[in-house]
Order: sequence, then C-alpha cells, then structure tokens
Amino acid sequence: MIKKNWTYILFVSAAVCWGVTYLARKPKSIGPDREVSVKTFQTADGWGYDICINNTVYIHQACIPARPGRKGFSTEEEARKIGTLAISKMRDNRLPVILLSDLDSCHIR
Repeated sequence: MIKKNWTYILFVSAAVCWGVTYLARKPKSIGPDREVSVKTFQTADGWGYDICINNTVYIHQACIPARPGRKGFSTEEEARKIGTLAISKMRDNRLPVILLSDLDSCHIR
C-alpha cells in the first residue's frame, strides 16, 4: 500500500512539474493593450536591437541571431528589420526565433 501511494505522489509531482515548465515556456501573446517597439543601438561590433513591451526590454539582441560568432548588424536598418520581424512572429503567437532563412529573405549577409 505504501509503494502504491508513493507511485501516485511521484506521478502527480511529475505532472505538476511538467505543467509549470510548459506554461513558463509558452510564448506570451501580445495583445492590443501592449505597446511593442524596436529600439536599435550601436555596439563595438555593429548594430543590435531591443524589443520592448510597455517600455520594458523583453529581448536584448546585440549580435546577429542564427549566425555563429558575435558580429553585429552592418546597419541600423538591418537591425530594425529583424527586430520588426521578431515582433511580427510574436504577434502571431510564435516564438521570436530568427532563422538563417529569415536573414536570407531580408538580404542580410
């Protein structure tokens, strides 16, 4: 009887841990009540961007995502373009993950 109770306790604990982890990883949707903006900044290696929600930095991207190394964007326009793409993904309830194909479609080398 004691082994059976421990089995139930472990199963319930595992289910609760999985649920909390799932909810924490789920992307948050950006509703109409939230102000979302891209703010570019210059670094020693080029340009980067911040994605701000209600004037709080949500994503800080100092280098080109999906590329090895720590090279920044060549221009402020490139950084703004990719930041805007990330926001559009967030608005579609997707993760703001930038892929190499996204960089290629925006003509960023």
